[in-house]
Amino acid sequence: MAEETRKEDRRVRRTKKLLTQALTQLMQQKQVKEITVKELTDLADMNRGTFYLYYKDIFDMLEKIEDGIFEALNSIVEQHEHEDVAHETKPLLLELFTFLQDNREMVRVLLSPHGDMSFLYRLFQVIREKCVTAFPEYSRTLSEADFDYHFSFVVFGIAGLIRAWVNRECAESALQMAELADVMLRRGSLSELQGENGIPS
Repeated sequence: MAEETRKEDRRVRRTKKLLTQALTQLMQQKQVKEITVKELTDLADMNRGTFYLYYKDIFDMLEKIEDGIFEALNSIVEQHEHEDVAHETKPLLLELFTFLQDNREMVRVLLSPHGDMSFLYRLFQVIREKCVTAFPEYSRTLSEADFDYHFSFVVFGIAGLIRAWVNRECAESALQMAELADVMLRRGSLSELQGENGIPS
């Protein structure tokens, strides 16, 4: 019975992977609202009944894919909860870029003009929560507006860096990108925040 369950699990994973690959391909060409279940399943070479075993519609499928991405991202962030991220960001950045590299096709379309804006908003929130945890003294000593301006600069800068990287087929390694992002953060808004609060870089 256990072996049959494992085989079933593998089939489910394979089916979902094929559907995800098909959705990624279609989202490179059009908005998600323009994609039909029929064209998706035709591209994945399976029937619509199989699709409806797992998803209510295309939006439900995309939401579940994004949920999976953010579950993994939150897991990565939680592993670094007890580290002094304010002074050593590279380990966390390396894990994040490694994950993004492994999922670059879907990340590329989610950050593309055909992507889902809620994905960027959720990404913004994940990083914001980590920044508030890692830099509590900044959120306490800066005005809410100043903190949000600095934070927005950091987040959308990182998002732009990620988009440029995945659009270049992740030509550089995850380690190279983690080091680059670390340098950019420390020379940019993070450096200014540290200087304002007397915290050594």
